[in-house]
Amino acid sequence: MAALEAECARLVGLGATRVRRAEPEPPLSLGSIVLTDAEGNEFCLD
Repeated sequence: MAALEAECARLVGLGATRVRRAEPEPPLSLGSIVLTDAEGNEFCLD
C-alpha cells in the first residue's frame, strides 16, 4: 500500500482527486485506491 500511496500522491499533484482507499481483506494481501481524473472519470490503483 505504501507504493500505491506514493503513486496516488503523484497523481493528485497532477490533478487527480482521491476518492477512497480500500483495505485488503483476508486472504487478499493487496488493497486499492480509487481516484478521479480531471474530467471525473474513476480509476483505480491496485
